[in-house]
Amino acid sequence: MDIIVRSKLIGLILALSIIFFGLESSYSILLFLIIMLSIGIPHGSVDHIIAFINPEARRFNSKLIFYIVYLSLILINIILWIISPFLGLLIFLLISCYHFGETQVLGYNSTDNKLLNFVIGANILLSLFLNNIIELQEILYILPEFSNLDLSNFESVFFLLISVAVLMLSVTNFNIKRKVPLYAEITIIYMVFYHTDLLTSFALYFGFCHSLPMLMLEFKEFKSDNFIKFYFKTLPFTILSLVFGFLLYHFNNDLLTSDNLILFVFIIISSLTLPHVFIMKDFVKDK
Repeated sequence: MDIIVRSKLIGLILALSIIFFGLESSYSILLFLIIMLSIGIPHGSVDHIIAFINPEARRFNSKLIFYIVYLSLILINIILWIISPFLGLLIFLLISCYHFGETQVLGYNSTDNKLLNFVIGANILLSLFLNNIIELQEILYILPEFSNLDLSNFESVFFLLISVAVLMLSVTNFNIKRKVPLYAEITIIYMVFYHTDLLTSFALYFGFCHSLPMLMLEFKEFKSDNFIKFYFKTLPFTILSLVFGFLLYHFNNDLLTSDNLILFVFIIISSLTLPHVFIMKDFVKDK
């Protein structure tokens, strides 16, 4: 069993253990912070090294150009959210669909089929939102057409069944090398979404099922015998990300306020994700 599948299995066990012991219901925010700070942000904090680790995939002539492009994409994304929250959300969803799907199929299929990558990622995000749709309505008050929908007549299990059905119908015709294990993992992820709130659902998926496998794959690519030394390489940019988030949090804008902390968190994540996607696209190729 390769390192990707092993880390995904460990991630699922950790996620289910947290639900089994009921930790998510009492420590939702604390759990989110711990997972994001220890796994979520660090998995993207070596992008500046990953971008140059494979000469064939190198897109930048120098580190200076890399930093200019990387930081510019983050800044552009924030400005976009401020100008048009709807457009900011749409771009985040489209990019995340591809990125989450691309990393999700690792260990089960090649990443060459871009449509499959997008469909798998779209299924995961759809299930995340469907299983927490009432909470999502409260957060996305900036989209009145969605937030004003009356969904009180629908049971939560209905949305779980819809998300599973969409998954099965949308990927049945794809030629996937290890289809059953992929189905099994995603179905378990859906059960995690069903049993936890939006913040915890995203933290458990993003941390244990997405970031942890990528972190272990990066560790393997670095050919380092000491995980602690490798992990220390992630700390500078993890700290810079926290400083960036802190400064943005105090930016005087109606959208970025403490009244909607979860939306603010997703804006931060989307801003960091935008440049990260392009780096990881080359990195996961042929993995």
